[in-house]
Amino acid sequence: MKKILSLILLAVMSVCCLASCGNTAADTSSTEQTDLDYITAKGKLIVGITDFEPMDYIPDGETEWTGFDAELARLVGEKLGVTVEFQEVNWEKKETELASKTVDCIWNGLTWSEDRAQNMSMTDYYMLNRQVIVVKAENAEKYNTLDALKSASIAAESGSAGEEYITKALADATYIEKDGQKDVLTELLAGTVDAGVLDYTMAYYLINKEGSDFAGLKILEGVAEVEDEYYAIAFRKGSNVTAKVNEILKTMKSDGTVDQLAAKYGLADAIVK
Repeated sequence: MKKILSLILLAVMSVCCLASCGNTAADTSSTEQTDLDYITAKGKLIVGITDFEPMDYIPDGETEWTGFDAELARLVGEKLGVTVEFQEVNWEKKETELASKTVDCIWNGLTWSEDRAQNMSMTDYYMLNRQVIVVKAENAEKYNTLDALKSASIAAESGSAGEEYITKALADATYIEKDGQKDVLTELLAGTVDAGVLDYTMAYYLINKEGSDFAGLKILEGVAEVEDEYYAIAFRKGSNVTAKVNEILKTMKSDGTVDQLAAKYGLADAIVK
């Protein structure tokens, strides 16, 4: 009888132990830190950017980042209850910097793509864009067809949608890799490349703004056979911050905040409603 009672007691203790372990596992799972928890706990959102006027840039003589994306990020940060810090990233390594938590998001005129959506958590579209070919105005007639451009030297930012376009549509051209999109325009102005491929958003703004250094450049309208692109904000894969930012942006579109900010930077027609 003693042996039987001992076996029964042992069985009961085992069941209790398993139940206790199960509850501990459940408790651990329920308290697992989310990406939003991580950002909220440290009190800041580190935004990965590049020098990409009019989205993110530092005006001459100033020290603070500004631009459409920079201002919008600060407003969203206020809604999240955190401060926003900007950190320049190597655009070609942006996914790595995001995954390693060097930055918390990429918010810099980032073109949505299937590949990027597989590696990062991307918000809803917020702005329309497309790739354009830019040349010196004096060479516009010379390079007014894709066939003519196939014998040209063409620059684009490394890891950009412009680079992807060149590798697909202008594979016979001499490709010159640059660190940033503004560098593409600088090389064009200096005459060290024949053409450049970059975002319409940046090209149009920099070429046409008052007192522009790039006024001697021209967008080749109708030459690049491209589809519309859309900007989105990228967070870490599986991040719950994405849905929260989507909610905030939806409200800011409804109350007119986004439209007012876009008008300030000449981007009103590009906002996705």
